[in-house]
Amino acid sequence: MNDLTIELNIALLPSRALAGRLTAVSEEFAARYPATVRLGDGASRLSLAPHLTLYQVPVPVADLRQLHEGLHKIAQAKVNFTLACTGLAYNAGEASLEARTQAPGALVALQGAVIDLANPIRGDLLLDRDPAGNRVAGLQDSAGILGDNVRRTGYAEVGDPRAGGLFRPHDTLNWFEPGTVIDAERESRVIDMAVLGGQYPALGLFALGPYGTCPQLLARYEFEA
Repeated sequence: MNDLTIELNIALLPSRALAGRLTAVSEEFAARYPATVRLGDGASRLSLAPHLTLYQVPVPVADLRQLHEGLHKIAQAKVNFTLACTGLAYNAGEASLEARTQAPGALVALQGAVIDLANPIRGDLLLDRDPAGNRVAGLQDSAGILGDNVRRTGYAEVGDPRAGGLFRPHDTLNWFEPGTVIDAERESRVIDMAVLGGQYPALGLFALGPYGTCPQLLARYEFEA
C-alpha cells in the first residue's frame, strides 16, 4: 500500500467566466477540425477541465496530505492572477492547440514555489509520459536545459522564458487527429485574443490523465484576494 503513487497536475484555475470563454473557443475549433480532445465536453473521446499547468508530477499517495497542506499555504500567500492571451500556438507534432499567456515574474515565481514544494516529495519518481507521449525517463538524456530540467524536477517546462527557461504558460484548447494542419498565426487574427485572457483566482490539484487532461479535480486552493 505504501508503494502506491499518483500522477498529478498542479495548475492555475481560470475564473468561471474565462473558463466559459476558453471552452467556447475550443468548441469552435472542434467544429472546424477533427478534434480528439476539447475543453469541457463529455461527448468527445476525452475532455479537459480548463487549466494552466504549472507542474506535472508523480508523488507517493502516502504524501498527498503534505502536498495538500503545502499548496494551501502557497495559495494563501498569493493574489489573483490576471493574464492576457498573447496568441495561439499549434504543436504540429502532437496536434495540440494552445492559447498562450503572458509569463510575468509573479507567475514564474509561483511555478518555482510549487516545484520547491512538490519536487522533494516526488523524490526520484518520474511521470511515465509527458502530454506529447514522450517517455519522460528518456528525456533525462536530452541536451541543454530540457535535460537539465527533467533531471532536476522530472518536468521539462520549467523556468523563466525571459531568461531562456522553458515555462510557456498556456491553456490547451484542443488535441486533433494526427496530421491535422492548422495555421495558428492566421487563426490568431480571426479569434479575438482578448476573450482568451482573464482572471485565475485559484490553484487546482488534478489527477493527471492522458494528453495532460485533468479528469478529476482533487482539491482547489483559492488565492487570498
